[in-house]
Amino acid sequence: MKKFLLMTAAVTMLSGCSSWMFWKDNSPAVVVAHIEAANNINPNIDGLASPLEVRIYQLADSEAFKQANFLDLYNDDQGALKADLLSKRQLASVLPSGKQSVEIPQINEVKYIGVIAAFANYREAKNKAIVAVEPDTKIEVNVMIDGINVSVTGQEDK
Repeated sequence: MKKFLLMTAAVTMLSGCSSWMFWKDNSPAVVVAHIEAANNINPNIDGLASPLEVRIYQLADSEAFKQANFLDLYNDDQGALKADLLSKRQLASVLPSGKQSVEIPQINEVKYIGVIAAFANYREAKNKAIVAVEPDTKIEVNVMIDGINVSVTGQEDK
């Protein structure tokens, strides 16, 4: 009887391990970016809101992004960011009052999400933002665009 109980316990434990592997989520990790634009974004010379070009970067470190100026990032992001650049996603034009969410395949080494926005008046604009993220988790960031300012927050900043 004792042998039977031990065998039953062993089989139950082993089947528990195999069912755990069956239920494990094997879907690829993604970065979800929620973009929200105000109705006054990227004013042109007549003061009218205009569509805006936005890029989202997955970065291994923040220093190169923080130190680079907008034109360096816009014209040669690979040269400016070097090994810190893990991936880049160019979004379709962001429209005034627009909202969109994009999913980007997550790179394992990502520690920061950086965003640049190509405002017409880039010299006066706050055209880049960065937020730290936790790798190996579902990453969600919120990108807010208002006038000539872009900001980004993560889930922990809500």
